[in-house]
Amino acid sequence: NKKIDFHGMSLIDAEELFFNSVANCYKKNLRCILFVTGKKIIRNTGEDHIPKLYYGKIRNEFLHWVTAQDVRSKILNVQQANLEYGGDGAFFVYLRKNKN
Repeated sequence: NKKIDFHGMSLIDAEELFFNSVANCYKKNLRCILFVTGKKIIRNTGEDHIPKLYYGKIRNEFLHWVTAQDVRSKILNVQQANLEYGGDGAFFVYLRKNKN
């Protein structure tokens, strides 16, 4: 129902946007939010030339945010997105029905 992209945001701004988005979508009875946290592939210029995948601060913190007490009762499930929607750098958050 909604897509939130955290690229270019500070950790504090991204956290605030996450909690506000979950609360607002839950209130409006929107059931699915795609959060794009991003990831980074760094190509090694050394001898092995093996690209390495690094996760940023937002992605690492995102996994803590979804279990926070403020939103735990609103979230039904969290699932890593498939490649079409961002793969390792994106998550689908499915919300419970708002019965109010």
